[in-house]
Amino acid sequence: MRYAIPAADGVSIDGANEVILCRSNGEMYAFALSCPHQNTALKTMPKNAGFQCARHKSKYLPNGTFVSGRATRNMDRLQITRDGAQIVVDPDIAFESDVDPAKWAAALIKV
Repeated sequence: MRYAIPAADGVSIDGANEVILCRSNGEMYAFALSCPHQNTALKTMPKNAGFQCARHKSKYLPNGTFVSGRATRNMDRLQITRDGAQIVVDPDIAFESDVDPAKWAAALIKV
């Protein structure tokens, strides 16, 4: 999937491909749309404050770091690369912070 790099911080959701795109503090992330706890779709919190699971109220920072709730790990980050003014996301390659912390930490681009 290819997406334009947003000009400002914010979140967009590609429901058809189950991808969350987030630009925050000079970094761009791509996440799986589902909560890592029980695969419920995540929602954005107001003012780019992060994400929340509607089912069990797990909360995450804009970079996908787990804050509180019933989840036991961070949001799954998707493989993301930059190609000029676009980002390329592979929704089939996800990194779990507890399984591969180095790849999870590296799954971002600077903007």
